[in-house]
Amino acid sequence: MSKSDRFMLKRKKVIVLSFEGKNNMTENLYFSHFKACDNSYIIKAFSSGATDIVNMIKSTKNKRKKYDYNPKEDLTFIFVDGDDNSSKVELIKTQIKKQPKDICIILSNPCFELWFLNHFVYTTKHMNTKSLFIELNKYIIDYQKNKDVYPLICDKIDAAINNSENQSNNSNDNPKTNVQMLFLDKIMCKK
Repeated sequence: MSKSDRFMLKRKKVIVLSFEGKNNMTENLYFSHFKACDNSYIIKAFSSGATDIVNMIKSTKNKRKKYDYNPKEDLTFIFVDGDDNSSKVELIKTQIKKQPKDICIILSNPCFELWFLNHFVYTTKHMNTKSLFIELNKYIIDYQKNKDVYPLICDKIDAAINNSENQSNNSNDNPKTNVQMLFLDKIMCKK
């Protein structure tokens, strides 16, 4: 038996993070500050290129093939905004129920920036993207899309988890995000 036969490298599992749109840097920048908690996973993040949930799922399934994705041991998280659109949110909820256990859809309504706001304050006030950005600017001066806000909020992640969990207990779909699942389930940890 040769030396190379005795030392087979074990394949690292893959966590796929798929973001809405063609050039999404907001979520990409934020998650670049994290690693898989147990270090047995590598994280692969990309923009799906699609903005509707059905095409996001298709695009993500196609793109993850290049990582030798195995649905029995790997995980996929698809991040989508509800955009304060009740019919879009209902379609997303339908798709959530249809997915196999390796695919988790992370819905934020009205948008991902609610996760950022939850680092500072708990709210149940109905918002659209514009009103959310106005509120977020009270805590992150001059906030704009594609800004790396992690250094400004990293010490408040426990508050964000708690505030998001409390929102998830509300019957309203706005405001609501389930980004906290990545942290409650100990999937993501700070680098």
